[in-house]
Amino acid sequence: MNEFKLGWKIVLVAMLGVAFNGSNILLYTIGALAPQLSQEFGWSHGSIQLGSLFSIGTVVLALPLAGYLSDKYGVRRLTLFSIILTSLCIALHAFLSQNIVFYYMLAVLTALAFVGSLPLTWTKMVTSWFDRRLGLALGLTLLGTGLGGAILKPTTAGLIAELGWRGAYVVLGIIPLVVVFPLVIAWFKEPTSRIVKAVRVDEDGTVVAPHVPVKKPFKDWRFWAIAIAYIPIGFAVAGLITNMEVILASGGADAALVVTAGTTFGVSVVIGRIIGGYMLDKYNPGIVGSTLIMSLSIAFILLSQPDLSVSITLLAIALAGFGTGVEFDVLSYLIHRIFGSEHYAKIFGSIMALLYIGSAFGPVLFGSTYDKYGSFGPVLIPVAVGVFIASVLIGTLSGSLRASSS
Repeated sequence: MNEFKLGWKIVLVAMLGVAFNGSNILLYTIGALAPQLSQEFGWSHGSIQLGSLFSIGTVVLALPLAGYLSDKYGVRRLTLFSIILTSLCIALHAFLSQNIVFYYMLAVLTALAFVGSLPLTWTKMVTSWFDRRLGLALGLTLLGTGLGGAILKPTTAGLIAELGWRGAYVVLGIIPLVVVFPLVIAWFKEPTSRIVKAVRVDEDGTVVAPHVPVKKPFKDWRFWAIAIAYIPIGFAVAGLITNMEVILASGGADAALVVTAGTTFGVSVVIGRIIGGYMLDKYNPGIVGSTLIMSLSIAFILLSQPDLSVSITLLAIALAGFGTGVEFDVLSYLIHRIFGSEHYAKIFGSIMALLYIGSAFGPVLFGSTYDKYGSFGPVLIPVAVGVFIASVLIGTLSGSLRASSS
């Protein structure tokens, strides 16, 4: 655990950065804020949610640029700039008026602001500090997603009750500036050459050779294997999360089971991140990644069955949570292990853009399938097949990978 003695501050800052980045703040607060906006301005729920599409579209276009800027100018500089702009843009929501075009414009501007502080930048710094325990470090970093949700949802409800929705937006905008910004200035720095040597030393005293970067990653078949795999994964995860309650209810689950399943999903995500990170360090990451993602495919097959029993329902949700918990861990780990750090942000940003495209269409097609057929079965089976193919593609990478602890 020598790497954690040197890099624990990096993991802590990265975890908080993931927890309170602009995307996470908007994702976990819109549920409480949307009814307030609807009541204030008479906007429909659909028109408010349309802002998410503007945001996702902006992220898709801007992520490759963010990756390029991160590689060229450094993670720390980009992250600090992004946090300042994100705080400003979120706080500006307090000045929304009847004209919904202003809301859509803010959705675009806020996405441009937070694209520099998405997991891309936080995980890039983590990969600079860790090698043998990289999987575990990434798993702990990405726990920030759930941590942010657990804090932001009740906090937003309390802020609305005390300050109204306008005051809530102001405070939510201040959070990244107060919580994350000072820690980035104090601790979030590239390792010196001395530290790099320290974290590259194996437990038996041998020096781990640095990874040789691929000069032309976008012409490498492994890049396209990962990129293609993550389109159906993004589609599946987004479709499931946004429709989980309806999927379970349509399968015969009562209200109590739906609540229990939601808790099971959250716990499984946490377990997936930690266990998945440990396994990526311990065993061949191509085989591990393929196996972990396969759990998501099995979950969709189970959920497609009618009249699910309580035990099968909870098993399916646990598998789905586990698979969801490891998706970014596996992605970050594979990119660093295969391509090194030189092109990390550029590659991560490009693949994330494709993942976001899948994420944008997932909720829509899940919902439209249910509207047309009264069941999610017609979409769950094809999605299970798509995720299975994705897991096979990830498995093809095993020949060019090895466990970091081997």
